[in-house]
Amino acid sequence: MSVQQDWEETDSSDFIEFGDFFVPEREVQMDVVASLLPPIGEPAEILDLCCGQGRLSDTLLKAFPLATVVGMDLSSTMLSVAARELAAHGDRFRTERFDLQDRGWRTRSVAPAAVVSSLAVHHLDGPGKQELFRDVHALLRPGGALVIADLVQPTGARGLALARRMWNESVREQGIAGTGGTKPYEEFHALEWSCFEYPDELDKPSPVLQQLQWLTAAGFQEVDVYWMKAGHAVYGGVKAGE
Repeated sequence: MSVQQDWEETDSSDFIEFGDFFVPEREVQMDVVASLLPPIGEPAEILDLCCGQGRLSDTLLKAFPLATVVGMDLSSTMLSVAARELAAHGDRFRTERFDLQDRGWRTRSVAPAAVVSSLAVHHLDGPGKQELFRDVHALLRPGGALVIADLVQPTGARGLALARRMWNESVREQGIAGTGGTKPYEEFHALEWSCFEYPDELDKPSPVLQQLQWLTAAGFQEVDVYWMKAGHAVYGGVKAGE
């Protein structure tokens, strides 16, 4: 059964419309992810897991002009929008429909230089994350990187309250700055988007320290958290080179 079974195409449409407001410092997160990938001096492939409308893929294509990015998602709406929005990159961007939990995509004919993901891994439970980290480590070419931008679970009541408050404040501030009004903030609550305020079975964020330990156990080196705000973090590691 798919971990993304409760994600509907209406959710995709909502995120396409409001994602810039719902995600704290979205542009900063994408820049951090791109800055952490190894230099790509020859044609190589990057996998963008659950690429959504292609915003992170676009950032990577601009940062690495020799790379090809495979935008992978379960949502046909997301893949259609991504293909349209990134058409200017030609055959350097292609889409692939997949289920994050399915292990079939984790064996490929060409080892990617990097695997990235934004706001997707938290849909896997703890064992699912550990399996993903092990499989991606095996999949990557030597020197390749896994970088994740995602929700992480605060470990105590104070941390949870702070993450909830900071996320609310971020959405409100970004919404007013972007639209001059509070509609994005109102929709954020109407859609019950925050798992820190409206828990549901689809969202299974894990503490960041646990995930760093799982990455290390999977074989990654230089494991670290590189950015964090309002319960969102950018973290990952690299596979040892030859």
